[in-house]
Amino acid sequence: MNWYFEKDGVSQGPVLEHDLAGRVQRGEIAGTTLVWHDGMNEWLPVAEVSPDWVKPKPPAPAPKPAAAKVSSTNKPLAPSKQTTAAADEPAPKQGFFSRLFGAGKKKS
Repeated sequence: MNWYFEKDGVSQGPVLEHDLAGRVQRGEIAGTTLVWHDGMNEWLPVAEVSPDWVKPKPPAPAPKPAAAKVSSTNKPLAPSKQTTAAADEPAPKQGFFSRLFGAGKKKS
């Protein structure tokens, strides 16, 4: 069957049915494009005449989560003097038994 389609207000065709269907499926012709073939009373949109030719639009991709904003006023805290002093001194060596039995613990 020969089909005609409207493009920019001008009748195009004739084209074979499978050619018209291919153009619709490739997105060259929109579902709202008017089409006609011999035996039709009026021009109708492709989606109304042959809805199976019109591909449903794929769902829109989900929006990406917004990146966390970093404030320029958030500055790392300077280490305290106590922390720095303790870090500079070597830790006293304790053996397994000293740690196990609590040698060096303060008595109250």
